[in-house]
Amino acid sequence: MRCLAFGLILAFSATFLGGCFFEPRSAESPGGVSITYLPQSEPKNVLANIETALAYQDAAGYERQIAEVFTYEPDSDTQASYPGVDWASWDRERELAFMSDFLGTVDGMFVDMSAEEHVTDWSGSEAFLEYTYSVEVNEGGGTVPYRAKVSLDFRLDGTYWVLTRWFDQQGETDPDSGSPLPSLGQRRGAFAAAGGG
Repeated sequence: MRCLAFGLILAFSATFLGGCFFEPRSAESPGGVSITYLPQSEPKNVLANIETALAYQDAAGYERQIAEVFTYEPDSDTQASYPGVDWASWDRERELAFMSDFLGTVDGMFVDMSAEEHVTDWSGSEAFLEYTYSVEVNEGGGTVPYRAKVSLDFRLDGTYWVLTRWFDQQGETDPDSGSPLPSLGQRRGAFAAAGGG
């Protein structure tokens, strides 16, 4: 009888616990598409994951990249356009509310968070990256471009990296037309001015 019980346990274990329950899997976006994120083992992976989350409009994937203590700082043009927004209190909760709304209302987007690399400073448990990002948002049958120089601060939180600060330094010019383009701060400002967050 003991042999039979042991055999049943062994058969159950081999059939149902053969690794399939414990193997990592790709996240699924709200649309059911499988999304693969990189391990948060270095700051550039977190940046790549942010790019992936935006491109797939996956607010939950974005949330996993953001530190519990997070700040967003807008560029001077955004501050001038939205002087009534309390930018000093823009924290993780407000950022996630904005991103959930933003990603849920656009039709799609092309995202290049590292269109140009300016500075990379990574030592110990903190990192500072400075890039120019380029984002093209599809909405209302058209495309709205954003491009800005951004400073990003990261921190090692236990065994994984997270974004602690996003600072849009300034909007940049379109490399093809030379026209000035706004930062994504303009979207954050419009969201806050409409009572969001």
